[in-house]
Amino acid sequence: MNKNRAVAGIAPSTKVLMTVFLYAWLVITVIVTLIPLAWMVWASFSKGKLLTGVSLWIKPENFSLEHYTYLFTYASNTKEGTLPDFVAAFGRTLVVALLNVAVVTTLSVMAGYAVSRFKFKGKKTVMFGMLILQLFPAFMGMMALQVMFRDFGWLRNPDYFVLVYTAGMVPMNIFMLRGYMNSIPRSLDEAAMIDGATRTKTFLRILLPLTMPMIGFIAVNAFMAPWMDFILPSVFLDKKSETIAVLLYRWTDPLTTLTYNPLNFMAGGLLLGLPIMVVQFYMQKYVVYGMTSGADKS
Repeated sequence: MNKNRAVAGIAPSTKVLMTVFLYAWLVITVIVTLIPLAWMVWASFSKGKLLTGVSLWIKPENFSLEHYTYLFTYASNTKEGTLPDFVAAFGRTLVVALLNVAVVTTLSVMAGYAVSRFKFKGKKTVMFGMLILQLFPAFMGMMALQVMFRDFGWLRNPDYFVLVYTAGMVPMNIFMLRGYMNSIPRSLDEAAMIDGATRTKTFLRILLPLTMPMIGFIAVNAFMAPWMDFILPSVFLDKKSETIAVLLYRWTDPLTTLTYNPLNFMAGGLLLGLPIMVVQFYMQKYVVYGMTSGADKS
């Protein structure tokens, strides 16, 4: 009540100034955010190889599709039937990302449901152990991973990165899902079981749809991890098996004079962001889907 009175007591001129300041701040933020992106788009459509040759203003005479043509035509391996380097790296990364989404999401949901709805011996110890392990950076295990990948013959195969991503992401996802599922009234489970539903059917028909917002968030993070990861692929992969992040980095390394071209990197970076953009837009609907508000009528 006091807050409403305070707001009502603000002079009209002050409200106008606050509104003008708010919109001005939003406009400035949007401009600062979009200018680098717009320049990146223009650079990808400009002629040449160096960023210094890209003008700050759009000049029609400098327009060119040569960098996008390079992405879909250049192949360092000249054997017949070989895919272009960018297409091959993009495909490898996409496969790893989709596998990661399937494995991480499935294990996280199953484990999150178990720790949220069941009581078992050693539960607190296991949760505490996972929490402690999250305090240590993943880079501490890089040498151990190198030895393990070498002994098992997994080097130069990005598909096995899913095991590493899963081990790093599932523990934290379990904590998030546990907290989210704990907020769902247990009376829904009890009502379903009174009606004859098994625990499996209760999970699939009741809890799973209500948990979709958190599952969507976990799936997006699992999809983005392989796209954004550079350290792991740069250590364990070679040029024939590299992911998209490593390939794009090589194009910005001046020591690799054969493929050095920052403008190719600009074009590749824009295409790299398309899958993430599509996933982000598609998964937004899960933010409001399946909310528990009003579900419990007891």
